[in-house]
Parts: sequence; structure tokens; C-alpha cells
Amino acid sequence: MKNKTKRLLIPTTLILGLIVIGLLTTSYVSAQDSGNYPSIVQKIAEKFNLNESEVKAVFDEDRDERHAEMQAKWVERLDDLVNDGKITVEQKQAILDKHEEMQSKMEELQDLSPEERKQKMLEFRDQLKDWADEQGIDLPLIGPLTGGFGHGHGMGFRMGPGANGM
Repeated sequence: MKNKTKRLLIPTTLILGLIVIGLLTTSYVSAQDSGNYPSIVQKIAEKFNLNESEVKAVFDEDRDERHAEMQAKWVERLDDLVNDGKITVEQKQAILDKHEEMQSKMEELQDLSPEERKQKMLEFRDQLKDWADEQGIDLPLIGPLTGGFGHGHGMGFRMGPGANGM
């Protein structure tokens, strides 16, 4: 029985860790994009003698399209889980609602120090695990909630030197 508990605990802990890392990465990349984004828009506008607001609009449109595609794929994955009988329609809606809630919480982290952010992420991880248990949702089944909990705008884990082209 003890061995069986370990086999369930380890994957669950790993998945929760990935979710936390994904959330933190999304925040970090968003914050990084906020700082570099105007610079690239300005450089393109200057180089090709374009209106800076029009260039920014193109960047914004592209980002929004990619986000919508990611969201659609994620909802499709949840639909597949419902169709396979692995989650219920109610659980799917609960996951979507939790996703929206977590997105709001992620925005709050951007102004925190790295230590404070890490502490908050640990709290979020614990809250997410408790929430999933209450909902009867098997987190390893749904994996990192990639509709936003996971990989920010396809950026992956680009968080080191050279992450922003330097």
C-alpha cells in the first residue's frame, strides 16, 4: 500500500510542479515581453519608415491569434477527455473557470520580488491541488493546463541568458 501511494504521489507532485513552473514562466515571459515589445515595434517602424501604432497593432493581432489558437486546442483537449469519459462536463467547466481565475492571479505576481513570487506560486500549487481534489479531477490526467497555465505563447522555458535574443 505504501509503494502504491508513492507511485501516485510522485507523478502528482511532478505535474503540480510543472504547472507552477508554467505559471511562473508565463508571468516572466509576459513581463519580459512588456519590456522588449515596444523596442522591437519602434525599431521596425523606424527601419521601414512605418507608423509605430500600426506596427504595434500587427504585433497585438498576431499575439491575440496565437492565444486564441492555444485556447481552442486546450478546450478541444478537454472535450476529448469528456468524450472519453475521463472527466465530466461539469469538471470541464470547473477547469475552465479555474483557468480564468488563475490567469487573474498570475497578473498579480508581476510586481512581486522573486522570493515573494516563489512563495505565492507554492501557495497557488497547494490551492490548485486542493481544488482538484475537491472537484474529483485527476491532475496528472489533464497534465499542465496548457490553455494558459502552461507554456506562455509558445515560448516554452526561455528564461535564461539569450532568452530575449541577447
